[in-house]
Amino acid sequence: MASKINQDFLKDTYSFNEYQALIEELLSEGKTTGDDQSSRMVEYTKLNLFRTRRVSKTLRISEELEQRIGQLQSNMLWVVIAEAWCGDVPQNLPYFDRISTMTDKISLRIILRDKHPDFMNLFLTKGTRSIPKLICFDPDTLDIIGTWGPRPYETIEYVKELKKDESISGEKLKESIQRWYLADKGKALQLELSDIILEWDNYIMNNKSMLVEQ
Repeated sequence: MASKINQDFLKDTYSFNEYQALIEELLSEGKTTGDDQSSRMVEYTKLNLFRTRRVSKTLRISEELEQRIGQLQSNMLWVVIAEAWCGDVPQNLPYFDRISTMTDKISLRIILRDKHPDFMNLFLTKGTRSIPKLICFDPDTLDIIGTWGPRPYETIEYVKELKKDESISGEKLKESIQRWYLADKGKALQLELSDIILEWDNYIMNNKSMLVEQ
């Protein structure tokens, strides 16, 4: 991808631990992140905090993905667009965090969607502000290398099938998605990331080589 971002966007981002601390602080005040501060969103946030802790504690990185991580040659900046109330975030964000702790090649930052609509609008999914959205940057140039999200492809296809049943309620749909994540145990996400990480690494390396040749 041949586009860049303004570095100002990165000034208001969080590490994974800072993001978790922010959520805990907001919940202590009966609040959540984002524009919607309804009790429903606060309850989703409480549940998501529990899910994030559970996934972070129980996740296991596959041998294939671990090998890809160990083979990285390029430095990458990963920025994840998130909100505390989003049910897909706790099922995916802990994997991004774990990967970033396994190598000094990846730096992870988190940015809030509703606080930065202009940034979010650069990375829409079929015209929607769907999250989580992972964006990979070359940290030296801030070139946008690629994106992932908001869900693994298998999850997206599963949701499409569920939505064919017009009688299914929004809450039932959310419950079914969470059960899918629980059963999958991060396998679909890790398969995708194994391929994507290699593509991003090669892209950055090729660009660096071209600059040297010039």
